[in-house]
Amino acid sequence: MTDTAVRKTNREAFVNFLKAKYAMYTGAVRVDSYPYYISIDPSDICQLKCPTCPTGIENESRRVRENPLKVVRTDRSKMSPELYDSLLDEMGPYLFLVNFYNYGEPLLNQHLATFIRRAADLDIETVVHTNLSLKLSDERVDALMDCGLDRLTCSVDGFTQEAYEVHRVGGNVELVKENLSRMAKARDRLGTATEITYKFLVFSHNENEVGAAEEFSDSIGIKFERNEAFVHEKSWLPSYRKDEEPQTSDEEAAKLASEWEAAGRSGYFMDHELAASWSPLPKGIPSAYPGACAWHYSYSVVTAGGPVSPCCAAAKEDDDFGTMRAGEVSFENVWNGDRYVKSRMAFAGTESEELAHVDTICMRCYYPKFVHHLYTPYDTRVLEQSKKLFAESEPELARAFTLLGADPVDVDGFVAHFEKELRSSLSGADRPPPG
Repeated sequence: MTDTAVRKTNREAFVNFLKAKYAMYTGAVRVDSYPYYISIDPSDICQLKCPTCPTGIENESRRVRENPLKVVRTDRSKMSPELYDSLLDEMGPYLFLVNFYNYGEPLLNQHLATFIRRAADLDIETVVHTNLSLKLSDERVDALMDCGLDRLTCSVDGFTQEAYEVHRVGGNVELVKENLSRMAKARDRLGTATEITYKFLVFSHNENEVGAAEEFSDSIGIKFERNEAFVHEKSWLPSYRKDEEPQTSDEEAAKLASEWEAAGRSGYFMDHELAASWSPLPKGIPSAYPGACAWHYSYSVVTAGGPVSPCCAAAKEDDDFGTMRAGEVSFENVWNGDRYVKSRMAFAGTESEELAHVDTICMRCYYPKFVHHLYTPYDTRVLEQSKKLFAESEPELARAFTLLGADPVDVDGFVAHFEKELRSSLSGADRPPPG
């Protein structure tokens, strides 16, 4: 993440942040706070067929008319302004960050610039990840560079078409580079501050093109970011990773599938999930954060049609926790619904006969621990902003943020301080509306 400063200044956002942290550290199963970082998928449709993406795999399955089809979502769409407005009306005051992407191509939604502008007007940091392999009018380019967007990251895994299309199947790298140049020129002409990044995942088939991609980025005045990839096909490992041991072996993947079958979830995993995989991260990387999952308290994902996903890694519609509907079902209805409650209970080690029938992906979560607290490093900027706002005016509130900023976090001290000095005064304050 960059060092972009938090712009939010309204007190309720920071109170909500503290309440969410208290709920997580005490293992609450029903909460009176909202997530403060969110991923919104403006479109869960994509025009590419990338072989490591659930959406791309589904697109390819439909293209070749596989039987049975590999379907991850049966109802793909573009987010409507009505749904987006209802979401911002409800959660906007509490959000520090909106990521406008997950498993679709956000620029396929013609309303994207308008969505970003509304979030920016609420002092919310905004980020878009895109493949940028689509035709854009000059008007759309200008709108995207003049709507308050903080960061636009473009996934371009190669510099020549031959290398690029191995992973970004169906994309046109020359169109992507042209769009990047147009974006950079529009940004500079309009005098805006959007950070534009050429993001390059390194594989065996493109490792010799890293230098050219970086030179191109420098020449047009954008950032270049080289990243190591999660790999499901050993031949894709770049030369310097050829001796790397798999993060998950074939046997471990088969064992995981068997465990899910025993729980009544036969056929849950896609083909690439049932084989060995390689990760740039050390195996068993420890989490510096608590055992609870921040996706149950601090972050969330809303897909284009309104389904709420348990986390950014869970792509399958069977794992959704509920569906928002403008004017009918609020985010809070889902946030404190049975699936969230049962999942929080699973991490807290508590049970409920009333919810014995509820089954969720979180009850047998197989994602690495770092995913549980993926966006928590962003908290440091929230803590810095809190010092400016409350150090003198509200010392007890400021003290709570100081305890959260300790290294490691003073969990016991924070919980004790919150209960003694803040809980009664903040009870009911800035809480979600009734479900």
